[in-house]
Amino acid sequence: MTPASRTRCSPLRLPRGRCLHARIRSLAAAGLAVGALAAPAAAQWTRVPALPASDVFAVRVVGDTIAAGVDSTAYVSVDGGATWRHASRVASNVPVDALWIRNGRVYAGTFGKGVFTSDDLGASWQPFNEGLVGGILNSQLDVGDLELSGETLVAATLGAGVYVRSLAGADTWHPFGNEFEANQAPNVNDVAVGGTRLIACAGGNGTTFHRDPADADWTADFLVGGTLRPGLSAETALWTGGRWVVGTSTSVFVSPNGEAPWTPSTTSPAHPSWTTFAQLGSTLIGAFDVVDTLVIAESHDQGDTWFRQETIPRTFAYQLAVHGSDLYAARSDGLWIRSETTSVGTNPEVGLRFALAGQPVRDVARFRFDLPSAGGASLELFDVMGRRAADRIAGFWSAGPHELTVDAHGLRPGVYCARLTSGNTHQILRLVRVP
Repeated sequence: MTPASRTRCSPLRLPRGRCLHARIRSLAAAGLAVGALAAPAAAQWTRVPALPASDVFAVRVVGDTIAAGVDSTAYVSVDGGATWRHASRVASNVPVDALWIRNGRVYAGTFGKGVFTSDDLGASWQPFNEGLVGGILNSQLDVGDLELSGETLVAATLGAGVYVRSLAGADTWHPFGNEFEANQAPNVNDVAVGGTRLIACAGGNGTTFHRDPADADWTADFLVGGTLRPGLSAETALWTGGRWVVGTSTSVFVSPNGEAPWTPSTTSPAHPSWTTFAQLGSTLIGAFDVVDTLVIAESHDQGDTWFRQETIPRTFAYQLAVHGSDLYAARSDGLWIRSETTSVGTNPEVGLRFALAGQPVRDVARFRFDLPSAGGASLELFDVMGRRAADRIAGFWSAGPHELTVDAHGLRPGVYCARLTSGNTHQILRLVRVP
């Protein structure tokens, strides 16, 4: 059996990046396009100058230690990104596609030579492949993701399913489940941990897989209608603390417990070639690669509704990670960072409160806000494409509670993003307009 091809890289070991750009070109040739949008203001991205302006395949943050996979090497920071160490080569001629950090040890998953470890922050590397055997065309050595579940390191391989290895004592790698092969899904794009549950994004027939500690094997779940959907590939998953979110080749799907039934989001960018997520507080951030454009979108309701922030042409995002209020993006043009200086959602610590009296809205939307001190404030309304849907309202208000009434007759039925701004702080909430 030939493993299904993976969006980020194929088990046929195409040179790094070539499979991505080939997929992008094929989509463009098919006539797909990304619509222009007037997005709400977003923070500025800055490239991390210590790393080269080339493919950064992975970025991982654990505490103040940040590791980034660049080509066949890694860069490591132990001070939250203030300074970076250029590590030695992990393995020759293979990209570092996955990273994990535990107790000062760095684990690097490569595309073709398995897993390596470093006890000196990348100055030297040792193979960590005992027991990592099997697969087709040595695809067990194609490691696309590394996660830690308790004391167990979990490796998603691109053609040989999932492998696990205990870090609590002497152990070797061993296959973790047969259900992937039975479902023609040994190509595992991503493994995510939520509590004790594992979710695997695998195969190209509309499937995800979940597994709990007491389970004898993985359970296959269908994203759509309880049946196979050829061409629908689950790419990446995230546990938000309240539900599971999965990015696929068609849209975003959500589930409260990581199993069927899954519910699709109707507002996420359609048909991305790859999706990756990160979470900042209650805000979920998605990087969607659509044709030859990177679309950055936010969700404030754990994946149900997405609002486009910005588009970045001719760029691909492999992975997102968060350190404090900084968002890192491992991209095809380097490692980039932006500081999230604003807060989203009702946050008593910020002092600026924002609410909508009554949902859904038909004729009138009544916004209530509470200013911690006298000052200027503005209210803006955007549709899911980031276009302004109503005139901006701005003024000066005293400290305390206030209410603004907006005539909703001019709004088409649908979902909108309302943003209240005061000084350097803004709050965002969702508005649903019905006929």
